[in-house]
Amino acid sequence: MSFDNLKKIYQFSENSHKEDYWKDMFGSNEKAWFSHPSASIKNSDAFPACDFYLFHSRYYIDIELPGIDMNQLSIHLNNNLLCIEGYYQTIIPDCAYLLKERQNKHFIKNITIPNYVNQKDIDKKYDNGILQLSFPYKEKEGK
Repeated sequence: MSFDNLKKIYQFSENSHKEDYWKDMFGSNEKAWFSHPSASIKNSDAFPACDFYLFHSRYYIDIELPGIDMNQLSIHLNNNLLCIEGYYQTIIPDCAYLLKERQNKHFIKNITIPNYVNQKDIDKKYDNGILQLSFPYKEKEGK
């Protein structure tokens, strides 16, 4: 491999995470590349994992909470920020663990939702370790 090729690889590895690098590479069509948020399938290791989606004129938020007592969760809406808070308890008292991978943890999950949603409009369902919250979709004014 030539020195010039090594130099190009190094420059790429040093700059590929920078937005300006890609703007320079693709020129005037930058808006098509940078005007929308990432639609990554798995973009976070934040606990608890969740999906937020629109289906048949309703928004849904599915949150993985295996073994959680629903009475120990706090779910509240302030402006357009939905906050789910609780404690994930995995330790069994008086137990000698041979393998312990699940952690006890306090968690707060904040999800920005459309600002027209009334807390009374949110339906809650807990089944098979998945908390599902849903609320109606409403077109923005002027559309």
